[in-house]
Amino acid sequence: MSTAPEQPAAPPPAGPAPNRKRNLILGIVGGLACLGLLAAVVIGLIGFALFRAQPSDPVSNGNPGTPNPDAPAAEAPLTAPPGTADDQPYLELNTATDGPVVDVYLDFLCPHCATFAESNGSDLQELAETGTITLRVHPRPMLDANSSPAGYSGRAANAAVCAYAEDPALWFPVEEALFDEQPGAEGLTDQELTEVVTDAGASDAVGECITAGTYLPWIQDVVEPQARESTQGTPTVLIDGVQYTGTLDTPGALREAIEAA
Repeated sequence: MSTAPEQPAAPPPAGPAPNRKRNLILGIVGGLACLGLLAAVVIGLIGFALFRAQPSDPVSNGNPGTPNPDAPAAEAPLTAPPGTADDQPYLELNTATDGPVVDVYLDFLCPHCATFAESNGSDLQELAETGTITLRVHPRPMLDANSSPAGYSGRAANAAVCAYAEDPALWFPVEEALFDEQPGAEGLTDQELTEVVTDAGASDAVGECITAGTYLPWIQDVVEPQARESTQGTPTVLIDGVQYTGTLDTPGALREAIEAA
């Protein structure tokens, strides 16, 4: 019986195996590249977070002496006027051996305070300078929010205290000048305040004190909190701790009440 000759086994296809190997290699290389890119992104994010966590640099753009606009402003130290304790909420313009203690609360942006000063300023100055009364003045920043930009009341009070620090006798002429030049809601610039105060008798050196706001922390943190506890507004006068309820714009009326105390 004849049989069909045995056919040799067909060889395996030559194409698929090399293609699969090449694809595997390309897949591994691509995966490693993605992992490298991901690692670079993660490292970049970590570096950015560490940079943001660093304290604000006092210089910007790598230039020494250039202020960093994002750096928080340092809190100004509390400086009380000469001869005034840190927690004393007034300027004691004189101390009488006898006679009543008169406390005057005022704000340099307050129109009624300007009228009060015009009606009673000379009487209070005379009573203080003759030793008839102990006169205490509380310069308030009560109306700071009423100016544009805000803060004029405190800056004007600081200007007056700067003059007082130079010479206590300057308080009266400077107070009068600041009320005479009382602005509207726009306030006065530091330069304009300096001109008003120097025209009233202070030296040019007072300008540095005004610009620096040297006594603003004392005015805001010592004078104003006590004033809010003791008074309803400005102008207010206490005679031996009792609020004067008479007229504040009639010349001579307050003096009469003080001399009767």
